[in-house]
Amino acid sequence: MNTVALALVHVWLSAAPPAALAGLPRVGDEVDVTAGAVTALSCALAARDRAQLGALTSCSYAEAKAGIVVYDVAERLVYRLAGKRVALWQLESAFGGGSVDLIGKVVQVDRKSGVVVVDVEELTVTPKPKAGSFKGCL
Repeated sequence: MNTVALALVHVWLSAAPPAALAGLPRVGDEVDVTAGAVTALSCALAARDRAQLGALTSCSYAEAKAGIVVYDVAERLVYRLAGKRVALWQLESAFGGGSVDLIGKVVQVDRKSGVVVVDVEELTVTPKPKAGSFKGCL
């Protein structure tokens, strides 16, 4: 291949959306997430795009300035939660090690970042375990 053809192939491949963005839900779709990780947006994107799952639990709360999101590890999707049933303190209690189960409907999809906004109908929060809560389990 000549240099121009290689450059065109490179531009075409770099413009293609990541594989994780190809399967985004549509507005109006129902979402059912089980044991979604509560983390900062930057950490969820690192987990999705670079397969750095450790970023989900080691994420500092200071990184949550852009908002707290839920990352579905099984589907590799990032959800921003909206609706009357979601209180920030609930998400904060599960940040960095807890999880959430939720059911809701997609109200917005950001195709550029791959973040899906969900209007939550049902939410169950499992808080992050307190330090030392597993001592004596062996």
